[in-house]
Amino acid sequence: MDFAVLGPVRVLREGNPIRLQGKRSAVVSTLLLHPDVAVSRERIVAWLWDEPPKSAVANVQTYVSQLRRADIGIEHEGPAYRLPLDGHRLDLAEFEDAVRSARRAASDGDLGAAHAEFGRAFALWRGRPAENVPLSDAALPRIAELEERSRSARAEWVDVRLRLHLYDDVISELTVLVEAEPLHERPWRQLMTALHHAGRRGEALHVYAKARAALVDELGVEPGPELRDLHLSILHDEQPSPERASGVVEVRSLPATEPALPAPGCQLPPDIADFVGRERELATVHTALESDGPAPSIVVLSGPPGVGKTTAAVHAAHLARPRYPEGQLFVRLRGGEHNPRTPADVLGELLRLLGVDGAVIPASVTERTAMYRARMADRRILVVLDDAADENQVEPLLPGTPSTAVLVTSRTPLAALPGSIPVPVELPDPDAAKNLLARLVGRDRVDSDPRSADDLLSSCGYLPLAIRVVAARLAARPAWPLSELSRRLHGARSRLDELRVGSLDVRTTFSAGYSALPEDARRAFRLFGLTGAESLAPWAFTASLTGIECGERADGAMEALVDAGLVTAHERDAVGQLRYRMHDLLRSYAQERAGAATGSDNSDDRASLLRLAARAHTRVAAASSQLALPFAPPRAHHPSRTEPNPEDLAWLRAERAILLPLTEAVASHALGTAVDLACDYTPHLINDGFHDDAVRVLTDLAGKAKNAGEIDAETRLRLVRADVEIDRGSVDVAETEFRSLLGSLRRRGDEHAATYALTGLAACRVMSGDLDGADPLIGEAEATFAAHGDRHGCLQAWLVRAGGLLLRGRHTTAVELCNRALAVPEARCGIHKAAFLRVLGIALFESGSPERSLPYYEESMRLSRELGWRKGERITLRRLGEARAALGEIDTAMALLEQCRAMFGEAGDVRGEALTAYSLGEAHRRRGDVKTALGHYVASVSLLGPDADPSWRARAADAISRCRAALVGCAPYAP
Repeated sequence: MDFAVLGPVRVLREGNPIRLQGKRSAVVSTLLLHPDVAVSRERIVAWLWDEPPKSAVANVQTYVSQLRRADIGIEHEGPAYRLPLDGHRLDLAEFEDAVRSARRAASDGDLGAAHAEFGRAFALWRGRPAENVPLSDAALPRIAELEERSRSARAEWVDVRLRLHLYDDVISELTVLVEAEPLHERPWRQLMTALHHAGRRGEALHVYAKARAALVDELGVEPGPELRDLHLSILHDEQPSPERASGVVEVRSLPATEPALPAPGCQLPPDIADFVGRERELATVHTALESDGPAPSIVVLSGPPGVGKTTAAVHAAHLARPRYPEGQLFVRLRGGEHNPRTPADVLGELLRLLGVDGAVIPASVTERTAMYRARMADRRILVVLDDAADENQVEPLLPGTPSTAVLVTSRTPLAALPGSIPVPVELPDPDAAKNLLARLVGRDRVDSDPRSADDLLSSCGYLPLAIRVVAARLAARPAWPLSELSRRLHGARSRLDELRVGSLDVRTTFSAGYSALPEDARRAFRLFGLTGAESLAPWAFTASLTGIECGERADGAMEALVDAGLVTAHERDAVGQLRYRMHDLLRSYAQERAGAATGSDNSDDRASLLRLAARAHTRVAAASSQLALPFAPPRAHHPSRTEPNPEDLAWLRAERAILLPLTEAVASHALGTAVDLACDYTPHLINDGFHDDAVRVLTDLAGKAKNAGEIDAETRLRLVRADVEIDRGSVDVAETEFRSLLGSLRRRGDEHAATYALTGLAACRVMSGDLDGADPLIGEAEATFAAHGDRHGCLQAWLVRAGGLLLRGRHTTAVELCNRALAVPEARCGIHKAAFLRVLGIALFESGSPERSLPYYEESMRLSRELGWRKGERITLRRLGEARAALGEIDTAMALLEQCRAMFGEAGDVRGEALTAYSLGEAHRRRGDVKTALGHYVASVSLLGPDADPSWRARAADAISRCRAALVGCAPYAP
């Protein structure tokens, strides 16, 4: 049997086509796009229908039976189907085999064979995958993935042909490609190289002009350094090598076609290729992880710093992956400067790795532990907890079911940890240490001078980290004999001057490289340390410099750091920015160098940090223009509100790794800048559910502001922090803070800021059900905001009033208020608009006009999705499902509500699940299925719990009573 899916789907039996149509062809396509993999019925249904009918599963079973009768050997594996390829041909599999062969040949230098294999691969492509098959939108990501892999392989084929001097062969192909994908720089470089080598220099220069125009016009950015360098070499009529057309030629294997493991997948750091020894420790860990006891396996690897605990744990975890196929988590239990992280902080990270939305992660350690253990229950997941401080830090992080396992590394044995298996990690014996050194620097080099090798290992104390430091220095100096470094170690006043591991300070190892750097590179290195960030994008270095050539200077500085091995540049973030990453030991060294700077260097470093912070604040304010302003009196010169820009939102997410530590780093130099940056970034953190990060930074800065006597700054930070607490549902915490702020602000006579505290207090009372207590507060707030001309404040107050109006059933007044709010310029886009549109839809729905509510719900949901506001999207989707049910569109409503319930479940939002269960009960009740409706109502009450909003519990309890009465025949169910 021959199968083809790279174009119109075809199935041939002994050369004769098997006719497939409609959903049967879609079933075959779904299985072929997951070759030789068991595909669940749920996924097949999702790929066949955008809105599956009630009979979807039964229909799939019918289609499979029909396909089997046509001799297509689909196998049944539990709740899944698989189309085995043994003895059959599939063009997708042959394409991947050919590309792998081509890459191997290119890696071995056999360019002719690589050219032939790439040609064989692309002869199989006849169009877009499964282009003649009616698949749903759920299939689009997989098809896009295959097309992207095809583009990547084709670019490598072009590289091969350039190296074979087949310039005319690729020029026409690349000319079409750059027109189709003008924002990809690699094809432009390849085309310029081909034209120049073909003797068409003028055309090559014209191509550069077109590439630059496309990038500047569409993205507002200049071409990258590779494209600019190539342009310069052509201008000087140099002959750049074909390899330069794509930068560094990299040979990669195609990823496997199996679908990725469900979240969390593998979060482990890479394994160590040169791992040697540790057979005893690994055997003990293996036995413990393979056991089937009544409790989770807990293994503690303990030993002194630098002995290789983390290396051994990561290696053991990789070996154990088949045993724990649902995921392997890895978290570090020490933060900056090796301070222990709190269990609450670590649990927040673990819950995010497990797919919980940050907006619903509870505040207390007890609640987080309960949510974490519930998420881990009965799943085969391995957790690695690195560098634990003590038992109290680890205990809340332990899962509760025996299917899971935990690997802990610590400097102490953690003997008080119940049920743990201790595995002491000791120094390697001399033979293992010598093997490690030989693996790192070369066997010949070690064997040529065994006495010096033994002296080196002895001087290192056989500590693996010290051996790696020695090996790194030797590898960077190939001409050095081993005796030279051995002599240096023996001659040092203290070996720690040469081998500093315990304090995260390896100054001696890096001092030679640092001293050789040009001044801009040294300043960039120190700046990296000052920011405290793990990675930085190029804009950060450009922003920290001055002068008209700061962009080129920043590029040069970072390339010098890359060349010196002090940073890596192997990754790009979600917005395509190159990320320079610095190892934490190097970052510690960079911080030391910055602290040791004196005179003009010290002044320059401080000025660079402040310029970076100022530029970061400007970009944050501009990128946040579709989000609500911070919950405080607006500052001057804020950018006007704009429509959502996905690139801005992506940039804010990508730069969280620098913006938070930068805010803390700059506070001691320019508190005002830090306060502005923190406050303006907080709406994004709220939007993305990073409430813990926001509260931590705002609390730290509020303390600094208080100590500095900056009362206005402290007040602003506390107002914004209290707003964060409201968004994550900590009403009691927020109410206490707002009440305290209201009193102090009124005593100081700051009525404007006091009105924000008043509005927050009113919101807390509405959320607590105290509507009578909220009304006078919000009325006073509206009047004061209006007097100050603060339209942002008015919108905040109106949102609170709108919530109270809905709870009172005053729908007409709520509609009028929403229309008034939406006419304000500040509410014409962003979060406010999405919120008021939803409230408007609710008011219309609950006043008996579900058909009028639909466009408002749909627009609110569209805007929420554009903003990445998952919380708003979930809430509005539930309301939309209710409206569809009320209009009699029961199937559509149920599909929306089931999707909504899944979203709430994935986010860990139990209250949202409960309300959605109630809505599903209403939908089934409208259909007349009282028994099913009863089940959903009961589930709603169970999820709400005893401390839930009394009005919702009363509503659900009343629905349960009516259902039970109807089921026993006492009375028909009536609303």
